[in-house]
Amino acid sequence: MRPIGKPWDSGNGFAFAKKEEKTRKALSGIACTMNAAQERVCLMVFDEGWQARFATLGHHKLTIDPEEVKLKDPEKEELDAEGAATDGSYFYVTGSHSAKRNGCVENVHSRHVIRFRLDPATGRAQRSRKGKLVDDDDKGRLWSIMQSRPELRKHVREGDHCGVDIEGLAVSKGRLYFGFRSPAGILSVDAEALFKGGDPKVKLALVELGAGRGIRDMVAVEDGFLLLTGPDDDRKNQYTVNWRIDWWDGNSVTARTLAQLDLSALNEPRTLRKGKSRACKDNDEIKPEAMTVLDRTPKAYELLVLSDGMCDGGAMTFTVNR
Repeated sequence: MRPIGKPWDSGNGFAFAKKEEKTRKALSGIACTMNAAQERVCLMVFDEGWQARFATLGHHKLTIDPEEVKLKDPEKEELDAEGAATDGSYFYVTGSHSAKRNGCVENVHSRHVIRFRLDPATGRAQRSRKGKLVDDDDKGRLWSIMQSRPELRKHVREGDHCGVDIEGLAVSKGRLYFGFRSPAGILSVDAEALFKGGDPKVKLALVELGAGRGIRDMVAVEDGFLLLTGPDDDRKNQYTVNWRIDWWDGNSVTARTLAQLDLSALNEPRTLRKGKSRACKDNDEIKPEAMTVLDRTPKAYELLVLSDGMCDGGAMTFTVNR
């Protein structure tokens, strides 16, 4: 299935003080809500650096907030943010919980889930008088939970492999769902217990997606979850496993394929027009890593998909039959 039209306009694009182009091409998660003015406001997270950003979705256009959203202390290592979700009261952001790519070196700073309150009037973060996020940190509790699961124990940093890799996050009915790129599966916990203590009521579904395939993002819908799936962490699958939209009912060990994404048109060299935007160099390797639902009918979903490797995520719309 090919995208509808061209990538959305992102105006002057996201601005960062350091590694600007690299970060602009590292969008890895999105979480959207409707504010009091009925504008669709979205939190965008990146797997580079320690900042997120808000943007308002319009007609084939992203209007980007200039204000920084600091997820971590900039003096520390990056969170490696890979997923975002919202339940209308909080925004949630998860680190990958994975080791660094080069040499599988441990990255303890990626082992966190952060939440901060949502201001329903603006659709953005609620802030303290000093301008800081009104937030909570799971204090690494999810990592401990994964260590306690026999099915995940061997992936939680034993031996010489890079271990687990969380890339998707969704929230539904008070539970957080973490989608793994490796190993393919979905771990869910009680959201309040994760942050405040108590029984997290852990559930793990090792979902069969097919050989060499993992979850790259996920979003809750009324009858389950939409999964954005693609190559897992094994390099040999990088160019042989395609990108798909699957549907999962929340309980089964299998998912149903809804569509295969045709990204061939996006691989053509492309730069942003001078005079309108700060130019980005041609696309890097394109990896869809963020997804949100724009509209739904009884027969189809209209999805916005954003990709690592494209400037400002290269937002594209797809119509996917249910």
